[in-house]
Amino acid sequence: MMTGMHPRDAEIWQAIDHGLRAIDWEAWFGCPEGADYLSPAGHEVTARAVAGLTAFFDSRWLPKAVTPSPALGRASDTFVGLGRAAPVLQIMNGAERGAWVEAIRWWAAYAYLEEAGVPGIASVKRDARRDVTLSRFLHTQTQARLALMGAARGLPVELEPAKASGGPGDVRIGPVFIEVVTFAEDQKLQDYEKFRQNCRVHLLALDRDRDIYWEGDIPELLNHDELETWKKRTEEAAQQCAASEAAVSVYSSAGRRLTVHPGTPPQGTTLAGDTIESDQGRRLMDKVRGKCAKTQGAGTAWIWVEDHSGLFHFPTPFAEMSLAAKTDALAELLGPLIGEYVHVAGIIVSNAARRRLPLPPNEDAPRPAAQGFRRGLPLDRVRETIVIPRRILLPEQTSLIARMCDVEATTLDWALGKLGVPGGVTSLLADSFTPHRVSPLWTP
Repeated sequence: MMTGMHPRDAEIWQAIDHGLRAIDWEAWFGCPEGADYLSPAGHEVTARAVAGLTAFFDSRWLPKAVTPSPALGRASDTFVGLGRAAPVLQIMNGAERGAWVEAIRWWAAYAYLEEAGVPGIASVKRDARRDVTLSRFLHTQTQARLALMGAARGLPVELEPAKASGGPGDVRIGPVFIEVVTFAEDQKLQDYEKFRQNCRVHLLALDRDRDIYWEGDIPELLNHDELETWKKRTEEAAQQCAASEAAVSVYSSAGRRLTVHPGTPPQGTTLAGDTIESDQGRRLMDKVRGKCAKTQGAGTAWIWVEDHSGLFHFPTPFAEMSLAAKTDALAELLGPLIGEYVHVAGIIVSNAARRRLPLPPNEDAPRPAAQGFRRGLPLDRVRETIVIPRRILLPEQTSLIARMCDVEATTLDWALGKLGVPGGVTSLLADSFTPHRVSPLWTP
């Protein structure tokens, strides 16, 4: 893990890995000597971001966030992956600049909203500190991002505005009241992927110091006791195979066969696992329907779905569609909900999980029932946003949302300027790195 790291960063992360030091934002960004992709102004902004994120979340938040906690229950409510997203850990794959800019985007949104005294920011901060889960973090990020987009357009913004029926909403931008819902990867897929990785690590450990290899099927998802039994049987099979130099098979309760062989694996030897089916469209429909039902007391409201590798996750068929086809598909799927819930002004689905450098050119997909936007965001994020409005009514609100999506790429530079960094993102990167867009011939 430490390959390519500055020695000081490697030393710090080794201490974190061994439990000798708690992770903090300074370690997460990395030492200045290791961040040679930054200009002097960039190093100054890093120091401000470290202080700002520490103050916003408090010093205890990050260690809790990146540490697995069985007490949280569902895997989707832990986010140890936040640690892996640290700029200092992206050096090996060359994505450190993009990871750094994304983190600065987080800081700039919180810093501007606090400095501007935007109503509701204290409540958002309190909720983020109290609820250290992935779902809350993504929700907080989306609230702050949308509020910043509105402020950059010169509109009055409010976080957690009061609903008509009482209780807080999520964001108000001018006349537009927005309720946020986050949509992540299917829990079944997450759980089985973790289980499969656990099995593979176990089998690799059994291979150590033995001239054996495995082929066949990883078992179906097992509970703790079943997994421990399977591990014991595979350990016995590995010992027997090494001693007898004969193949030994282990069967799961569902009859899945895994065989250990003596010798070196032939080319093409594989370990297979369960195929987990997931109807992402149905999941999205159910999630949005639930939000529509819960927000009936909000008055007229837009539902903003922030997708985090749920629907747009590769290699789903939807992710491979053109922007126009995605726009039509989501309008067909979610449009009926707008007819069913008369208070819903429109539904927006947005995703920025895809990363490309250089960035692609902007693309618009105006369709009969919806509008699609693809925008490259500094530095390597590609955001796709699909706006499905209620027909005819509220054209001004629809236009306002379209304008926000259209110029989102300029929001970070605007916020940096308000925070005393007039040169924008480009001024924060070393002269040797200048981002460019690809030609219009680029296709996804």
